[in-house]
Amino acid sequence: MGLKFRSCKFELLGLHDGRWTILFIGDTEEAAVAEANRRLASGKLKAVRVMAVRTVLNAFPTGTLVFEKDAPPVVKTDVLREAPDGTPLCVSVADLYGRQARRAISLILRDYLTRQQICPLELLHGATHLRRLQDTGAMLQAALHKAATVQSKLTGQNTRARIAELDGYVDAIALKAREFQAASRKWSVPLNGAAAELSAKVEQLVGVEGHDHAFYSLMTVRLAGIRTLGGKLEEVLGLMTPETPWRLQEMLGGIAADLMRFPDVIQDLFGNQRCLADFLVALIDLLRDPVSVAAKVEAASKVPTAMGLLARLLADDRLPEGREVLLEWLSTELASEHPLNRHDPKGESGELNRIATALAANGVLVGGEMVEKALAERRLVLRRQTLRGEGLHIVADSLKPGAS
Repeated sequence: MGLKFRSCKFELLGLHDGRWTILFIGDTEEAAVAEANRRLASGKLKAVRVMAVRTVLNAFPTGTLVFEKDAPPVVKTDVLREAPDGTPLCVSVADLYGRQARRAISLILRDYLTRQQICPLELLHGATHLRRLQDTGAMLQAALHKAATVQSKLTGQNTRARIAELDGYVDAIALKAREFQAASRKWSVPLNGAAAELSAKVEQLVGVEGHDHAFYSLMTVRLAGIRTLGGKLEEVLGLMTPETPWRLQEMLGGIAADLMRFPDVIQDLFGNQRCLADFLVALIDLLRDPVSVAAKVEAASKVPTAMGLLARLLADDRLPEGREVLLEWLSTELASEHPLNRHDPKGESGELNRIATALAANGVLVGGEMVEKALAERRLVLRRQTLRGEGLHIVADSLKPGAS
């Protein structure tokens, strides 16, 4: 007489810091394996296993290994060298495509990029966008002068020589974009298909080495048909499905992060807020508990929204660069002198306490040391305002960070 199994469950175990931990229990092998692949793709686990755990009447449960997979070796991409204060120091053409350089571009050329409704990655990979910027002449030179002035102070290089060097990098990038535009005209690619489908075709055409530039360039073509930065963000987030390979999710996440640096995009995501304090609390809620935010947004809308997609990606740890941008928004606005509530100037202290409570709602400060420093700076701003209101302007001006 054969054994009769009362139940069979599939346990997912993940290896992290040398320890195996049960992360998920499913009813089917397919569900457990799919979850295992998703967790492994997040980059936080060294390996995963799926065990079929069968419970037999009047006997101990038995486990059988049905799936096992190790994380691929981590290949660290070149990191753009930067100064201690975060100023990017470009030493090659490739450096201009990096995260820190794109951040600098978004800050220096924000008004221009907003008028054109493009992000830095689109600018760097679009031949038409680059030609239009170069045709402005004075605007490009002003941007190069601003970057070169900061960088030359750090390197000791002559500012004029640094401008010429950066200008040469821009010319090289523009040439590369034009060459790609000419070469890709005869291509037949699934431009409006899934990211993985487009990526596979690109790799067939240009190989692994040319994949990233070609993929970004074709994404630039795809996004050209969308008129607004907010619409482009929603398109990119929609491509970041759980089935999308992790490397492509990182690349798409870079585009999303570039787009999220624009105030108009943040305005679209969070809608009209009554005051800065309300915006900061909403941002804190998203960073602290994206699962709840995603559920709330999805329940309120029958169609996918940019905020719903963003919250779901943050909840699944699939948008690390985007999270960094949101934390930068939080720390920058929190440390600024912008009123927390323009409608109630006397209620600044109460609004700050509300923000501080939200930041530490689960016992861990959202954003860690960076946000803690911003919170201290805002308290200093509030203290100065209080002293000035009492006529003690000299005392207010003499207060230094760390003063209470």
